[in-house]
Amino acid sequence: MKRIASACVASLLAGCVAFAPAPSREVVGYYPAWKGVFDFDATRLTVVNYAFLDICWDGKHGNGAVEALAPCAGGNGSIVLGHPQFEGPVLEALAKAKRAHPHLRLMASVGGWNWSNRFSDMASDFVTRSQFIASSLEVLRRYDFDGIDIDWEYPASIGVACAAGQKTCDRPEDKDNFATLGRELRAALDRAGAADGKRYLFTVAAGADAKYVFDGSKSSAWLANLARSTDWINLMTYDYHGTWERAAYFVAPLARDEADPNAANVESSVRLFLDQGIEPSKLALGAPFYGKGWSGCEAGPDGSVLYAPCAGLAREDHEASFEFAYLVDEGFLSRDEEGLYTRGGRGFVRHWDAAAKAPWLYNPQTRVFIAYDDETSIREKARFARQAGLRGMMFWELSQDRNGVLGSVIAGEMRRP
Repeated sequence: MKRIASACVASLLAGCVAFAPAPSREVVGYYPAWKGVFDFDATRLTVVNYAFLDICWDGKHGNGAVEALAPCAGGNGSIVLGHPQFEGPVLEALAKAKRAHPHLRLMASVGGWNWSNRFSDMASDFVTRSQFIASSLEVLRRYDFDGIDIDWEYPASIGVACAAGQKTCDRPEDKDNFATLGRELRAALDRAGAADGKRYLFTVAAGADAKYVFDGSKSSAWLANLARSTDWINLMTYDYHGTWERAAYFVAPLARDEADPNAANVESSVRLFLDQGIEPSKLALGAPFYGKGWSGCEAGPDGSVLYAPCAGLAREDHEASFEFAYLVDEGFLSRDEEGLYTRGGRGFVRHWDAAAKAPWLYNPQTRVFIAYDDETSIREKARFARQAGLRGMMFWELSQDRNGVLGSVIAGEMRRP
């Protein structure tokens, strides 16, 4: 069955459908606490991932490599709320949304890019794992969360290098320790759920490449073990390219364009996980509600700038990110006769790559290139997720689609039979 799944994923866009729809498709949106209170349409979501909580260690939390540490109460490994200036109003707003929409579930997401630095220490020891789990249950019950989402970026390969004074941020055995943590957390959540009369969820946000999937011995057994403990895995099928590069690449292409020198894409990532025996119903497909931009991108002999070298970033601030809502609000995109945002503005022309199933903007005067997702590319991804029998879709993040354009596309597709 799994071999059939993998083969079928490769040809889904040609109409192959191997799986019945998941019994309940998820639409998971991350809510960054540091954005403060903002409106979103809860009717289009099944889950909100409140981001992020952190891990307390030696009475402090945070990552000294990127910020000043803050005091925290609790033993080593305990999770703590990390954004005190925003959390009261934000958690109150999310609780209100849950009361108004009983179908909506609220997850406490721990970690993220900056705050993954203590996962390795915590997961390596039974005592600190136990502290993490006990504090997780306390946070769930105190704030009426429905589960825990662990966003460890990344086990055995930390994204943000250790700060001076921190001995280690990753270990070769991280992946096995993650699976052990998952098994212990799942058992504790089930016991707590039996006592509280509900099922507490456990999800993880996972990297989408072979470096994440395989351990040092080239085995993916740890991932299969972790997946058994989760309700589902939120695949971060984006950031295949980014601001660490200087070329006009896509951020999250759905499929392979033979002209692309990099073979990474959403379809290949999903196939990679299926090939390791992960059930389709255990995977939620991730989508970015932002794009990236580069400057000094020269068109090649064929007149296309796609995959061409660029001189720099389009914006030195914001890591050259362009939220979809920003592109709309600032006139980079405008509606066509069908009401879709397929027209470029401010000197930009919108292009579409039929192979990659992805759009891009280019201004030939300023030589700025912007790769992003729009309604058309998001619909292609949502159809792929639906036809492949995946659990649903996840996206980063709600405020970047404050006009509700992309979220409505995902919700509509996830509701289809």
